[in-house]
Amino acid sequence: MMDFWQGDVNLTVWGFIVRAVVAYAFLFGIIKFLGQRTLSNLQAQDFLFAIVIGDVIGEPLVTGETNLTGPFAVALTLTGIHYLITTLALRSLKLRRFFDEEPIILISKGKILKNMMKKSKVTLDMLLMAARLNNISKLSDVEVAILEPNGEISMLTKAKANPITLDDLNKNIAPSEVKMPTVLIEDGHVQEGNLMRNQLTEDWLNNQLKENGIDDASNVFLALLESDGNLYISKQKEPYRQ
Repeated sequence: MMDFWQGDVNLTVWGFIVRAVVAYAFLFGIIKFLGQRTLSNLQAQDFLFAIVIGDVIGEPLVTGETNLTGPFAVALTLTGIHYLITTLALRSLKLRRFFDEEPIILISKGKILKNMMKKSKVTLDMLLMAARLNNISKLSDVEVAILEPNGEISMLTKAKANPITLDDLNKNIAPSEVKMPTVLIEDGHVQEGNLMRNQLTEDWLNNQLKENGIDDASNVFLALLESDGNLYISKQKEPYRQ
């Protein structure tokens, strides 16, 4: 019965079936170990990992004489490397910037940025398809279009193109100009460039943190200047709330 593992040129149908079951359980365990990120947000290294793992495990499933020890050992080694890279990227902002793609702005104030389209290898057909998928019929209504790290294109529309909400009616004011949310603190690191682009200072940011009971930026996981001008703050350790 161990022929399914060691390999045999005359491997039976049952041997191939057992191989398939074992390989499926093995790959399922790898996916559970790596976590949901691999499934929900395929980045460049995730895509590369998925292709290589599929090739390593796929051949023994159709080649009966191949020993499973080698392919499984290679798969475990690749899993360890991938897990190490992902863990280090989560702990280091510089490594995260190196391994993960940054969002790229493709449309600003309704105007297509040709140089950014060329840089990101996005065609006009792809951009127009994204507009249709976002239920946008006029590109002139787009305030900003962003190529996200997972390859999707997200779009924010201008204020005049947004539907009026009950909150707008209660306030009896017209919606303000839509602005893209800006990260001011990421994992304890102040983004000085983003502060300058929004005509803000570190003193202003520190005062905002103190008003929220935070003495140091290192205690902030994310500080986001939202589109309405309000500051969203989430600490490094937040309690779970139902």
